[in-house]
Amino acid sequence: MAMHAAAAPHHASENLGISRGMAGMALFIGSEIMLFGGLFAAYFFVRNQADTWPPESIEHTVAKDLGALLTAILISSSVAAHIGILGLQKGNQGLFKLGLGVAIILGSIFIGGQIYEWFNLWDEGLNASSGAYGSTFFIITGFHGAHVIAGLAMLIAVLVRAFWGDFTAHRHLFAESSILYWHFVDVIWVFVFSILYLSY
Repeated sequence: MAMHAAAAPHHASENLGISRGMAGMALFIGSEIMLFGGLFAAYFFVRNQADTWPPESIEHTVAKDLGALLTAILISSSVAAHIGILGLQKGNQGLFKLGLGVAIILGSIFIGGQIYEWFNLWDEGLNASSGAYGSTFFIITGFHGAHVIAGLAMLIAVLVRAFWGDFTAHRHLFAESSILYWHFVDVIWVFVFSILYLSY
């Protein structure tokens, strides 16, 4: 009886707070937020210095309709990934794999759409050398695209390990932290879309 009572507080303490792995991912995401915060601050500084935005010398600007489509695709991928991790937490491996698969496909379509947009803008004469407007657009979207590719690599690794049976309803730290990072990438894109596509 005494041994059982003594063990109970120890067991309860194990369930308090978040794991070191999730805390590490949260700190990493915090540093990434500061990186994008700096990029956005630089964008607004450059924009506020301009008499007109986009500058009158820029004949072509980004397509809002394509940006909206890419936003819908990326948000849908985040929803699919979230459904997948909820399925795993309930022991539904099939739903977990399906959610990851859909998220990876949609994320890949997003990257394909961004590459398509870049090529179109280059063909129209807008590139990173096209003054402040072009450089800020390509730097911010390029940084974000690199983070999407990193997130896709993490999701693919999670999916491969899922087929190996590495995750259970009670052991899924890497899967959960990877999907948390994917949510972060999606949220950042909402800001990118709002600032670069809608606010001029």
